[in-house]
Parts: sequence; C-alpha cells; structure tokens
Amino acid sequence: MESKYKVMVASDFDRTLSSEKEGFIMRRELIEEVNRFSSTNLFVIVTGRERRFMKLLAPGLMPTGWVLENGALIILDKEVIVNAPPEWPRIREKVITVLGGKKLSYSCGEVIVYVDKARKNGLDINVPGARIEWNREDAMIMPEGVDKGTGLNRLKQMLGFEGTLIAVGDSENDFPLFKAADIKVAVANALPAVKDVVDMVLDKENGEGVAELLRMISSGSLRI
Repeated sequence: MESKYKVMVASDFDRTLSSEKEGFIMRRELIEEVNRFSSTNLFVIVTGRERRFMKLLAPGLMPTGWVLENGALIILDKEVIVNAPPEWPRIREKVITVLGGKKLSYSCGEVIVYVDKARKNGLDINVPGARIEWNREDAMIMPEGVDKGTGLNRLKQMLGFEGTLIAVGDSENDFPLFKAADIKVAVANALPAVKDVVDMVLDKENGEGVAELLRMISSGSLRI
C-alpha cells in the first residue's frame, strides 16, 4: 500500500540530532519538536547506535521508525527486523575471534560489532562476509551489503513510501544514507567531505540544525 505521506526525513543521531559536547543526550525541546513533526509527517532515525542507548540518550523520542546499528536493525511500531544475511551470526563469531587475537577492545550490538578508537590502531580484518564501516575514529563491523542506505530502503518498502526522502547527517557512514535520498542535507558541524556532496548545508549545528530543517519543511520554504 502506498503511503499517504509525500515527504520523509531520515536523520542521523550522533553529531546530528545530538551534540558530542552534551554527551550525545538529545535536548528535551528538540525531542518535543521532532515528536510534533512525526505526528503529521514521516521522521526516521538512522544511526549506528544500539537500541539500548537510544532509550537513554533520547527518552520519549517517538519517530516513525528506527534504522539502528548502521542499517542492520530496523524497528517499525512493534516489528523488529534484522537486516542481515542468515549466515551473519557465524561470520560475526569469526570477527570476534579475530578481534580477540588482535587484543582489541570491542562490544557487540544486537547485530553488529563496535570497535572504538579503531582508526589509530589501524584496524583491519579479513573475514569473508564482513566489512568495516568507519565513523570518524570508530569502526563498526558490518555484514557485507548492509549499511544505512539499505536499512532505510527496506524501511521505505515496509511503509510503502514513494515520496521525497530528505536525509541529514554529518559523517562518513552517512554517505550510504545520502545515496538513498532525494535531497541530501548536512548540519553545520559536518565533516568537510560530507559538506562537499550534499545539496544543502544548514546554518546551525547538531540538533539546532535539524530543527531548522524541520521548520523549513513545515513552513514550505524548502522547495521539494
């Protein structure tokens, strides 16, 4: 069934909706603004974060849906979808064995593996079926063929959405998100490489930038 909505906003979380200076805790006034927007529009969180952290960092946030763990976990209403091939648990065990051999500190999400400060350690793995997705200095070890874009596209199909998709982000792991979008937007604090590929750079940083974007959409000042 085709969605009645004509616009969807898909937003990253860290350094997009939330500020590193504030411990990535989303401001209460922004949560309320996103919830108001979501009550009459489509708004999706697309993040590398785990589900358990979102409850702590954005309590009360009620978007249309969630694309978590960099596209590997999708939540829509009460439906939870693992967006990974069936052989991924076996592949992930091999990844964990490799990381243990390298004596690197890591943590496991519901689907993917996180390695903090991995860039300075020159992280490399050679496990068929797994790949590294970089997010500034940190790494996420993902199933091949899975990223924010594939997760978002799957959620679009679940919603029957065929309208204009506006994506907003700040970092390298948002490039696949932008590929799935019709309009690409960066917050003011985005990396230079991100600003180079988007259609619009917002005047404000982090959540204030996203709020700026939502007001532009609601007022009709953003040409879609």
